[in-house]
Amino acid sequence: MCCLLTGVVNAPSSNSAVVGVQRFARMARVHTTAQLACLATILITQGTLCQRNPIKEALYIDEAFSNATFEDCVWRREKESCPDPDVNLHLYTESEPYKHVVDLSSEDWLRQNSWDPTHETILLVHGYAGGDDTLPITVLRDAYIRRGGYNVFMLDWGSLCQPPCYVAAVHNLRPVARCIAEALGVLRHGGLRTDKFTCVGHSLGAHMCGIIANYLTFRINRIIGLDPARPLIRSAPALRLDPGDARAVHVLHTNAGRYGEAARLGHADFCLNGGRSQPYCEDTPNEALCSHIWSICYQAESLFRARAAAPCGRRCSVRVAPARASALPVPIGQPAPMTAFGAYCLEDFTTPFCPHTSGLLEGDERCCLDELYAAAATTEPPRRRPSRPRPLRLRAPPLLRDGTNN
Repeated sequence: MCCLLTGVVNAPSSNSAVVGVQRFARMARVHTTAQLACLATILITQGTLCQRNPIKEALYIDEAFSNATFEDCVWRREKESCPDPDVNLHLYTESEPYKHVVDLSSEDWLRQNSWDPTHETILLVHGYAGGDDTLPITVLRDAYIRRGGYNVFMLDWGSLCQPPCYVAAVHNLRPVARCIAEALGVLRHGGLRTDKFTCVGHSLGAHMCGIIANYLTFRINRIIGLDPARPLIRSAPALRLDPGDARAVHVLHTNAGRYGEAARLGHADFCLNGGRSQPYCEDTPNEALCSHIWSICYQAESLFRARAAAPCGRRCSVRVAPARASALPVPIGQPAPMTAFGAYCLEDFTTPFCPHTSGLLEGDERCCLDELYAAAATTEPPRRRPSRPRPLRLRAPPLLRDGTNN
């Protein structure tokens, strides 16, 4: 379904994957055939993949959960009491780049720790099968810490979104969001500045940012959605990310129409390499999962180097609307201006945030392709195949009045 799958797996066989789909179908009868096929693709893919590179570990289900079943899924009621023991906030800062568990019972907790009121506060939210110390969200956490000048909060709701419980994870979005909204209210009274607060979420985490906004008594300054999840997400604004959730909502699309949402969800939507499939993922075992995850690396790279995206038409089309023909390019990710509005397109065929291909010394090796897949990354757009000549059709000469051709 969604593709933030973490760790390394002792992969089940294809037969067990099919059995899992059948069990899922019995439990979730509301699913469509397309959704079941999507789940089957993920489960069967687990049986064919092997470990290649740390960032690709995000394509696997952790072996700690390899024995989990749908009966082990955790479902939270929307009005359960907060704080939830399975929902935690951790603080990381440049001066103390290690985990501090937020203590909401202390009103002065922020000031007693390394939190800096002059810095922008980032709330990072992982997606399905994620956690505080799992890939790929840790790539983004480490990038913010290394860049400096940020207070980084990590929302860990991993116990409520572990595989194979994607349906339960979608269901748990609202209960978790309500508890985090209460926690942010407490932190606000302790000194958290709302004008310097940004929520950055990947996949289901992007929708979590939007749902959190619905429970807050203050307005979030900015939300950055990294390829917001598509499967099973309803269109109601209260159940997903939408432009009304913050003063500025920016969305990066890398796998639109598959694991990521294709529709415009923010004030500014950035379509990377068409927004549907990344060129360096073409030869990977699962192109969609690879494309979905790499939105993390684009966001991490934006902290150190800006990539400018040009205005384009609705839903990532190449055609530019006449009203936006004179609009200027804007940088994607963290440096994007609050005033950005509309659709923007970027074409760059190098793997983002990889120090070898991007030339960025601050890059992360976990965003690099291994040698087997490196050939799929190119600095030039792929050449189109020459069109085949149309076959010639021989026409008989017109018949004369006497019925002959002479």
